[in-house]
Amino acid sequence: MKILIGVTKDPEKIKDYLHQHHGQNGSLTEVGPFVSRLDALNWLAYLKCRIGNFQEIIPPSQLGENDLWYGFTFEQPRQH
Repeated sequence: MKILIGVTKDPEKIKDYLHQHHGQNGSLTEVGPFVSRLDALNWLAYLKCRIGNFQEIIPPSQLGENDLWYGFTFEQPRQH
């Protein structure tokens, strides 16, 4: 199992990422909103230090330093 993590300004995109990466629906965790991109990236950095086997989902460039941001994690089963 691999854990996928990321941040986005568009919470509607989270479900798209889950389906694109064949994530387990019941494992989705959404957090936020964060009040700035920096806060969201700090949360992401914290997770990276705590999780061993992960893949980061990097969304297309999203402007808006002081807009609301959202974080997410979900599990991806091993590919056989």
